[in-house]
Amino acid sequence: MTSRTVIRFGGLCLAGGALAFLGVFTYLAARFNYPDVLDGPAATVLPSLLATGPQGRLVWAIYALLPLIWIPAGVAAYEALAPVQRGAMRLALFSAFFLLTSIVWLQSRQPSRWIGWLGLVTAASGLVGMFRNIFAAVAPIAALNNYLLPLFMIVLGVALARWPTNDRMP
Repeated sequence: MTSRTVIRFGGLCLAGGALAFLGVFTYLAARFNYPDVLDGPAATVLPSLLATGPQGRLVWAIYALLPLIWIPAGVAAYEALAPVQRGAMRLALFSAFFLLTSIVWLQSRQPSRWIGWLGLVTAASGLVGMFRNIFAAVAPIAALNNYLLPLFMIVLGVALARWPTNDRMP
């Protein structure tokens, strides 16, 4: 398997995974009042969960498996950007994927620098948004990240899927 094939497959997984996440969240919001339902007592949440039936349990199973897209996505980003910063891309395989991939993207000769900047904004808003249950003031940033994250996943996935055919960075 060539690097180009690995990069393309990982990019398609990333973009497709983002669309799948959006589909799962849309279904759960419509049928389960997710995520607001999780703030309720177990006596309310569990019957609501059971009311989604087998279809709802299938959607939750898909949701549980979706993080597996990070394996081919991480390998694709590594294959594409390791020539720029091999060490940073090794770290991006396990932690801080968006942040490190975006920084290395900006250091590369990629013409679409806006992709790196979008990734940095996504990574920063995700980091701040993680504290939404501690500081109510950051809830709007967390809400913004709910839109930025799938957008960046799709953009990066498409960029990787369209990676140059010569297995070298442009």
